[in-house]
Amino acid sequence: MSYSSMAKSELCRIRPESECCQVAEAYGLLLYAKLLSERHDSYSTDNKAIASLICECAASVCGVYADVLTYPKSSGGTHRFAVKIPNAEQKKMICARFAGAGNVLANECCLNAFLRGAFLVCGTVTEPQKDYHLEFAAGSQRRCEILAGVMQRVGIHSHQLQRNDRWVLYVKDADGIINLMNRMGAHYAAQNLEQTRTVRDWRNNANRRVNCDQANIDRTLSASEQQCAAIRKLTEKRGFEGIPPELREIAALRLENPEMSLRELSESLSEPITRSGVNHRLKKLMELAEETQ
Repeated sequence: MSYSSMAKSELCRIRPESECCQVAEAYGLLLYAKLLSERHDSYSTDNKAIASLICECAASVCGVYADVLTYPKSSGGTHRFAVKIPNAEQKKMICARFAGAGNVLANECCLNAFLRGAFLVCGTVTEPQKDYHLEFAAGSQRRCEILAGVMQRVGIHSHQLQRNDRWVLYVKDADGIINLMNRMGAHYAAQNLEQTRTVRDWRNNANRRVNCDQANIDRTLSASEQQCAAIRKLTEKRGFEGIPPELREIAALRLENPEMSLRELSESLSEPITRSGVNHRLKKLMELAEETQ
């Protein structure tokens, strides 16, 4: 089961106790199923539980008894389920119930119920192991703006875009998605995402540390190669005795241990000095090599 399906399965089991939230959830379901539009009298889905929930809400809130029709997919496999409003008269009853529905979203609990209904019929969320992305395929610009307003009221940052001729509202940050899941009542899905984020963050931090360590090693080896080349040039041109006495020990140590860091070189000297002291002596050797013809 996908993460999106898991979240919706959890949400379908919720039944609001207060009447105001029942109405708000029904409003979200019916509005984004387009059943409040004069042009649509049916809504189809792969999820039978969502279809049944729409019928249940239409009956309890609007007094309309819709039918759930089952038919096979054209490509075979699983079935699709369609919520069908029986006739024009009952369609008018649904539309009339939510005419001027501004007061339906008066309370914060109702905003959460409305978002739950909307997500069930037009929402999807990406597998959190891959990306943090939740979106509502709102359809029209008006429906998208209603969602954006509700999101703003509950403190969740969202974005809108037009994809072809349809409007989409989306949330891209993990905190926003977790907040939304908890508000809608999908607490298990929210916990699952939180745990996944913790693992992803740990892996990303571990990878960054490994990459940083590798970069440091690469820099050390690159610098060491240049230093060793300079020391060899000096010994070829001047002989080892031609290297200033104070630089001979570090020169020999570098040639013998090209993999050592500055700190390791400093600790290996007969009289340990600071890293900056080691670096200064190696730079001096490279300058002498450049001056040597």
